[in-house]
Amino acid sequence: MKLLSVLAADIEAALEAQLLHESKAQLRADVLLAPHHGSGTSSTAAFLAAVDPRVSIFQVGYRNRYRHPKAEVYARYGNLGIRRLRTDESGAITLHFGAALAVSAYRDERRRYWQDR
Repeated sequence: MKLLSVLAADIEAALEAQLLHESKAQLRADVLLAPHHGSGTSSTAAFLAAVDPRVSIFQVGYRNRYRHPKAEVYARYGNLGIRRLRTDESGAITLHFGAALAVSAYRDERRRYWQDR
């Protein structure tokens, strides 16, 4: 099994459409770094369907002024059954690409004693 990830950077809907037009068959990946931090200008349904990731990572800062990810975009991922991780909630996220994909989140593994599991 070949595991792949897509690092979409700050692309928006127009570039997603261009990628779908030019190389849709090559977009499939197991992990997607959410385009443009999950802003309302990216992560179109067609793009997500083409990539068809199992896991998405939203690189966002705690209490970021842009309020990324947008609620409707975040929900879109969830409605498609994509596991969603946010760096503001999970801290550092580690991906292990081997025979299978293993994902770990710093704050899940190193909880403080006063936090519930």
